[in-house]
Amino acid sequence: MGGSRRTIVVVIAVALAVLMLRGLFGGRREQPTVSPTAAARSVAPPREVLGAGSCSSSGCHAAAVEGHAAWESAYTVWASRDRHTRAYRVLHEPLAKQIVAALAARDPARPQPPAHENKACLGCHATERRAAMADGVSCESCHGPAGDWLVAHTLPGWKTKGNTLGMVDLADPFACASQCGQCHIGGPPAADGTLHEVSHDLIAAGHPRLTFELRSYKAAEPPHWHDRFTAAAGEAGPLDEWALGRLGGLEAYLAQVAVQSAAGEQGPAAAGHDGAAGVWPEFTAFDCYGCHRPAVAPLDRGLTVSVPPAGKHLGVPKLDPMTWSLLSVILPDEAAQTLLAFRSDVEANWWRPPSQSSIEACRRAIEHARPGVAGRLAALPAAKLAQDVVAGIDATSWDEAVSATRALTALVDQLATTRDVSAARARLATLRGLLEFREADLGGRRVRFNSPQGYDSASVQAELQALAESLQ
Repeated sequence: MGGSRRTIVVVIAVALAVLMLRGLFGGRREQPTVSPTAAARSVAPPREVLGAGSCSSSGCHAAAVEGHAAWESAYTVWASRDRHTRAYRVLHEPLAKQIVAALAARDPARPQPPAHENKACLGCHATERRAAMADGVSCESCHGPAGDWLVAHTLPGWKTKGNTLGMVDLADPFACASQCGQCHIGGPPAADGTLHEVSHDLIAAGHPRLTFELRSYKAAEPPHWHDRFTAAAGEAGPLDEWALGRLGGLEAYLAQVAVQSAAGEQGPAAAGHDGAAGVWPEFTAFDCYGCHRPAVAPLDRGLTVSVPPAGKHLGVPKLDPMTWSLLSVILPDEAAQTLLAFRSDVEANWWRPPSQSSIEACRRAIEHARPGVAGRLAALPAAKLAQDVVAGIDATSWDEAVSATRALTALVDQLATTRDVSAARARLATLRGLLEFREADLGGRRVRFNSPQGYDSASVQAELQALAESLQ
């Protein structure tokens, strides 16, 4: 009886909080933006953002971390430990000012507002462009706008999976990766014109390059969730999380390419917003090192200029390898062939915008194949899967070697509950050391390169092969 009363009290309190927040922030609901490829897809109803404060009751998610379940202290962990809380604040820092100044210098006739007011920044650095902006990237950037589900998700019988109220099922790796990917990879602009795109111009001005892999990002986050992907009995394992996360990232990538391609076909106005690249090719869709040599210091510093491997040519763009590698390992043959044919065609004709129909064909192939991905890799012999991963990448590409290392990490984590994997973990540590960006002494100070200068592909290939053989 006491538990029922507590539930009723919590529900009433949350309902009152929703009404207060609606009064405070206004009842306006923003219309969702649909990508040009989504005409045949269902359009989500408008949702209302309530702000992180709507999650902060001690009876909801703001309990102390110690002694409470992960869901009870989720807000506390986010507010005190998560770097996403700083996302808006960094727009006031020197690097943001330098980036905006560089963009302004490129086109003096087009003034740039400061970063904390700039539509090119706010879409991913803040959840909401009103009073809650200072929260940075808060709960609803990930879980979805809470206006329709805040009360419902406190009621008995609530199921996040399959709900129609707009709460994102982050326990699904595909949904989680495609949601995170809207900022960490890119996506269509928001209804108010804020962008989810780090263009080549923005990177040239100093913004870090975007790259995303679900398991790596989760490992870097302070956890405020129960992890279902531990390979424990009765639960999905790391291989499922890796494979489905990769497909979710690819879905986000294709959604942005659809916008970029439409802009390339019809001109910048097709993007429907200011500040986007509005061109094709937009080189963030491609491999940076297909055109750029890894950065080097002057030769008198003891460093050598890197040269392309035999048979490789600089200046020939390839689609981003971290997104496109190992799809033939993850997917059944028919789906993999559809996607790889698209990749091959775009790379052979990189100056032409890919057709909307070809992008949609890739997205349909992913959607059709996705239900069969869960459990598919775990059913394979570990040695065969490891050999397929190593054979499926070009180790002369740093990005592809990273992709293989992440796949093998998931495999080793999957095996860890049934066998001793200490030797494999030692080899993974060696691989990561070979893949780390190097440091150099420049003018008496240690500087870490932001590219794989001096990458030793032969050593990486040998270590990958040795790791695969150790799993037989």
